[in-house]
Amino acid sequence: MPNDSRGDYSFTFFPPKTSPKAKKRGIFFTVFFSLLIIIQCCYWVIGNAALPIVLGMPFGMFVVVALIVVEFVALLALYFLESSENDQEVM
Repeated sequence: MPNDSRGDYSFTFFPPKTSPKAKKRGIFFTVFFSLLIIIQCCYWVIGNAALPIVLGMPFGMFVVVALIVVEFVALLALYFLESSENDQEVM
């Protein structure tokens, strides 16, 4: 038997002492990345063309590269937001 103070087996999305700001950020980034994954699965709906040529790439390839860049920038933002919050907790 697990040593659980609640005595139930419910899902816990955040640790008990998580701040409301961290919860909002976690929910936002979870929804954002979930939508981004769905868009990447269905990118061919908007990127199913060889023309026009954008930045020297066919439009379909440009859509894939643009989605990768958006995902990278979002991960950087999440990393810096969480690292700045961890720095504030240490001080």
